[in-house]
Amino acid sequence: MNAYIKNIHRFLAVAGCSAGILTQQQAFAQKENLKEETIDIISNYRPKLRDAAKLNLTASLPSFDTSRPALQYQVPALNLYFMYQPIPLKPLALGKDSLSRLQNNFIKAGYGNLSTPLIQAGFGTGRQEKYNLGVYVNYTSSKGDIKNQDYSTLNILGSGTYFTPLWEINGSIGYDRNQIHYYGYDHATLEFSKNDVKQNFNQFTAQVGVKNRPLNDWAFRFEPSAKFIYFSDAYKRKEPTVVFKVPVSKQLFEDIYIKAEGVFDLSSFKEDDHPQVNNNVVAIHPALEIVKPRFMLHAGVNPTWTNSKFYLLPDIVNESHIIYKKVILSSGWISYINKNSFRNLANQNPFLGSYGEGILNTRVEEKYTGIKGTIGSHFNYNTKFAAVTWHNMPLFVNDSIDGKTFYTKNEEELRAFNLHAEVGYIQEEKFQLRLAFDWFNYNKQKSEIKPWGLIPFQADAFAQYTIAKKLHLNANLYYLGGTYYQVFATQDFDKTKGKWDLSAGANYDIGKNFNIWVNANNLFNSKYQRWYGYQTYGLNVLGGVMIKF
Repeated sequence: MNAYIKNIHRFLAVAGCSAGILTQQQAFAQKENLKEETIDIISNYRPKLRDAAKLNLTASLPSFDTSRPALQYQVPALNLYFMYQPIPLKPLALGKDSLSRLQNNFIKAGYGNLSTPLIQAGFGTGRQEKYNLGVYVNYTSSKGDIKNQDYSTLNILGSGTYFTPLWEINGSIGYDRNQIHYYGYDHATLEFSKNDVKQNFNQFTAQVGVKNRPLNDWAFRFEPSAKFIYFSDAYKRKEPTVVFKVPVSKQLFEDIYIKAEGVFDLSSFKEDDHPQVNNNVVAIHPALEIVKPRFMLHAGVNPTWTNSKFYLLPDIVNESHIIYKKVILSSGWISYINKNSFRNLANQNPFLGSYGEGILNTRVEEKYTGIKGTIGSHFNYNTKFAAVTWHNMPLFVNDSIDGKTFYTKNEEELRAFNLHAEVGYIQEEKFQLRLAFDWFNYNKQKSEIKPWGLIPFQADAFAQYTIAKKLHLNANLYYLGGTYYQVFATQDFDKTKGKWDLSAGANYDIGKNFNIWVNANNLFNSKYQRWYGYQTYGLNVLGGVMIKF
């Protein structure tokens, strides 16, 4: 086979050579026959392939099979036979309440210098599903170094609450008796017996209220209450008061609430041989509240009727978290009525002598801003700067007869800037510390020369410390700035001195049911005057024992 292929290659080679010789001869012969000619080249030859035919393919999903297949199942029946009978289920007995029994009752008794006895007692029913009841009694008295510098106070209060599935009914009844003496006269030139300067304030109070128990936060809340107060003194002055309050609220959306409250505060003052003085305040407090995690807005108005006049008072409060829970911007524009009833004024200044026609209620307007918040898990703070205006503000001035009592002067408009700041530290129940101060810059009076009897600056520091859960220590240091007063029987004025006061106390638990205690008041023994002419007690130390059961 290989020899055959080699012979073919030789034959082709010889044939190719012969053909080449022949071709050269023919070309030479033609060259001799051809004459010179001209050839024109029209274009260069460019080979080009023919365009390939392209196939366009479009993909598509197959159509859904909507036919429902008929499936048939056969489950064989299983017959199980048990050799035992199950025991019927029975609920297990609940364990006993792990909470220890509350100490709802206590008796506290003690005695101190200045002939100061102290008796306190409280009794309660403890944990009850249907109701709870309680009674509280307090009595103390003291005799000072100055003649007729005596006082005593007695307080009795009974209260209770009854629970139903839909309502919570609460009520209370109380009696308060405070005896003081007008000892603020000039003892070098005047002489009074104890009966001539004795004053007794008696107050009976009865209150009842009802509150519905909604099943969820979105439910309608209704909490009406009625309070009756009968206030009288040793000079046969009487002032009954009835107060009705009807607050309602409803959650509209997750963070929007609507609230309203109707207030009816009705009083009538009667003194022998004097016409009756009626003092009524009627108000409605509608408001809309928006409460979000970092924002709160309370927007409302307070239509109020008092002193035969109508006022539309603003009620706007806003809180915005600049740094969540640490820096909260708080601001507001609020206005309200301070009712200057005989009872309220006597609580401010117990040495009030005269009361009657011409007393107007005070309208207070306050615009403020400030920051508050918490630092870490122990510190909290609150600051506020406000511009405050009082309309028809009662100011206390010594009478011009003997100076031992006070009467009121009406200041038509009093303005002041107020700066409030406080900071606190709390470490569970072991240690607490609080510092606070209030500064009032009274910068404008319309009717009076000075803001008689008003404190321009006061500061307070309180600390409490517990050692081994048995020894409890506390201390309270405060400062009161001096106040302006009119010099007796003149048109001149002066100012009392500022004063420091320090109080401290301690109590120690002896077992579970006994406790011994001691309190010391006015450790600096500073006999200052809150009201001009009335020097306070000096150092007062008392101690005793308390039984809890």
